Amino acid sequence: MLEEYFINEDTLALVPINKNKTKVYDINGIYTIKKTPFEIVDESCQYYGSSYQGRYIGAKKLLEMDYKLPIIIDEVKEVIMFPTSSPKIENCHWICVNNIENYEKNRKNSIIKFTNKMTCEIVISLKSLENQIMRATMLLMKLKKRKTISKKIGI
Repeated sequence: MLEEYFINEDTLALVPINKNKTKVYDINGIYTIKKTPFEIVDESCQYYGSSYQGRYIGAKKLLEMDYKLPIIIDEVKEVIMFPTSSPKIENCHWICVNNIENYEKNRKNSIIKFTNKMTCEIVISLKSLENQIMRATMLLMKLKKRKTISKKIGI
């Protein structure tokens, strides 16, 4: 069991096990961390120079929405995570949109297939999952667009 983990471009998903443990799906394997998914998200934001609150406010402004917002974890490598429910809920999973290859319905749940062929079944309707993927993709597009504009004007 690991004490610490920072979300990066190899992160696939953060799945809560209980009140203070998370199963981290990573391209290189599955790890158990002694923290909640939200703690990992917040500490990862801080690691990359912000905070969850700062990233939330930024996403809220860019997307003009204010609930179940995707979060830019690492602006340089464009790592974006989205919650499957309100981040305040104990059973909230966090998924990295960058590494999703496909997804499908499985009764009332959804199965996500990642780029490394690993799969993760989560309790979320296919419609809700698609909505969250769309939000995260929109945030990624806006981030890329702003980075392109910044380069053109020399910022």
